[in-house]
Amino acid sequence: MISCFKTILGEDLIGDVEIHDDTVDIDSPLMIMIVPTEKGQYSVGLAPYMVFAASRKFTFKKDHIMFFYEAADEIKADYTRITGKGIIVPNTKIQLVP
Repeated sequence: MISCFKTILGEDLIGDVEIHDDTVDIDSPLMIMIVPTEKGQYSVGLAPYMVFAASRKFTFKKDHIMFFYEAADEIKADYTRITGKGIIVPNTKIQLVP
């Protein structure tokens, strides 16, 4: 299931999540980042996680994840477009006003 979560290090990630007893497997995770725009506002961007890793699947200890949350439709759409996972929906941008 595609889900977002925050790690104990404060990273916001989105990925294909599979929850087990003591661990959580995340396939093809991307970092969710707030990036400034040229107009002085902010936008949401997705960036590769652990770019130098040989595998795109990671196992986290459950106690290293603070919480899970439902991704906004726009973030899910960007994730599926980038990774090719799931149904691809039209791309829209999220703009955050300071």
